[in-house]
Amino acid sequence: MDIRWAVMGSGGIARRRTIPEGITQARDCTLVAVHDIDPRVNREVARQFGAAACDSEEALLSRTDVEAVYIATPACAHYQQVLRAARACRHVLCEKPLGMTVEEAQSLVRECRKAGVKLAVDFMMRFHAYHAAARRMIDQGQLGRMVLGRAQLSCWYPPMAGAWRQDPATGGGGSLIDMGGHCLDLLETFLGRTRRATCYARSLVHPYRSEDTAVVMAEFETGAVGFVDTCFNIPDRASPNRLELYGSKGSILAEGTISQGQAGTMLARVEQQNGYQAAQTRRMTDGLAIEAPTVNLYKAQIEDVNSAIREDRQPLCDGEAGLWSQKVLAACYESSRISRTVEVA
Repeated sequence: MDIRWAVMGSGGIARRRTIPEGITQARDCTLVAVHDIDPRVNREVARQFGAAACDSEEALLSRTDVEAVYIATPACAHYQQVLRAARACRHVLCEKPLGMTVEEAQSLVRECRKAGVKLAVDFMMRFHAYHAAARRMIDQGQLGRMVLGRAQLSCWYPPMAGAWRQDPATGGGGSLIDMGGHCLDLLETFLGRTRRATCYARSLVHPYRSEDTAVVMAEFETGAVGFVDTCFNIPDRASPNRLELYGSKGSILAEGTISQGQAGTMLARVEQQNGYQAAQTRRMTDGLAIEAPTVNLYKAQIEDVNSAIREDRQPLCDGEAGLWSQKVLAACYESSRISRTVEVA
C-alpha cells in the first residue's frame, strides 16, 4: 500500500521540484493533500497534481489519510509545523534548516522520537549518483589519505519584496544557512564531521539584512580541512558550483553536481607518486571521467523516507543530521561574529 503524503508550503520548491519529481514519481507513494498560505497557489497545485486543497494546517493534519508530511515553508515556520505534525503522529520530511536555532532542532528531534514518528531533513544532494560514486572511491582508499575538500554553491539572488531568505528573522541567515548548509553536509559525507570552523559572513553587494557572501574553513574529525564558498551575489553562469576532493593518491573534481538537479561532470585523477619531482610537471587534460547512473535527488529522498517508515529505521538524512547541521552553522555564524575559530559544540 502507498505511503500517503501531504505538503505544507505547496508553492516554491515543493511545486517546482519535490512534488513533480519526488512525491508523484516515487514508488508506492501518493500525494493526498496540500496547504499554502496563498490559497490561489494552493488551489492551482491541488488541481495540477490531483490532491485535496486544505485551507489550514489543522485541516491537513486532521485528515485520516495523511501518513507523512513534507514541510517546504520559510525556515521560521519549521519549528511549529514539525512540532504539530509530530504531535499529530505524522512522519515528517522538513526542508533545511530544521529550526532557527540548535535548541529548536534539539526539541524537534526529541518530540519526533517521543511521538514515534520518522523525522528526515532535505539534504537531497547526498543522493546524487556522482556523490555516491565519489564516496565509494574514498571508502575504497583509491584517493589515499583525504586531506582537502572544497564545495561551492552560489547564485544571483537580488533584493525582492517578501523574500524570507533575505531577512535573518525569517531565514535564519543568508547564503551560508541556505546554501552553505548543503555544502558543509556534503563535505562531511567525504571527510567526517566538522570539528571546528572559521567563517566570514558578509554583505558585499545586496542591501538586504542577510549575508550575501560566506566563506568557511573547516577542520574535520579525520584531520582533513575544507573550504565552503557560497554567495548570493554571483551571476548563475559565472559560478560552476565546484566540488573538489583531494587525497594523497589523487583527486576528484566535479562541476555542476552541487545543485537541485542530477546533472554535472566528475573527473578522477589517481596515481601513486613515490618520489619528489622537482620540475612538478603535470598533465591537466587527462583523468578518468566518472560515469554514474542518473538518479533524481527528490525521488530518491522520498523513497528513502518511505522505506524508513516501512522498515522502521532511520532515514539517511534524519533529524540528527539536521541537528548536527544546526550546530555546525551556529559555530560558523559565531566565528564570523567574533572573528575567531569556533569549536562545534
